[in-house]
Amino acid sequence: MPTSADADHLLLIGAPGPVLDLAAGLSRTPRAVMSVGWSAPDLLRIYRRRRRNLVAIDMTLDLPEVLARLCGQRRMARVEPAAADPLDALVGRTIAEVERDLILHTLARCRGNRTSAAAMLGISVRTMRNKLRSFLQDSEPTPVGAGA
Repeated sequence: MPTSADADHLLLIGAPGPVLDLAAGLSRTPRAVMSVGWSAPDLLRIYRRRRRNLVAIDMTLDLPEVLARLCGQRRMARVEPAAADPLDALVGRTIAEVERDLILHTLARCRGNRTSAAAMLGISVRTMRNKLRSFLQDSEPTPVGAGA
């Protein structure tokens, strides 16, 4: 159990699923203490006015220990070799082909929303529209909803 000298107080408020998952992950720290419920009734009441489905979790934990554990997991993830280099798939292809595939895959991930896809790619919506038009002129198939 953390002493007052090395303990940090943490209050998690949010939707039950994500908050409970985060709290469960944090509570795996050997010296974490967790209580679920109305630990901060005034604060929770303010949030509940906006969203009814909330939970508050009051935790006391050794934050440096948690951060050290998380940093250790990241280091181990970096050490593991990748199965295949993702750049190998790009070798031998023209920049236009790679650009077209990147735009179309991003657009598919954004479910045809050109504004979201353009923001994700760091280009303007106008540039996105012009690229899609050029794909149509080159008779390349575009996903439904991606037409200009």
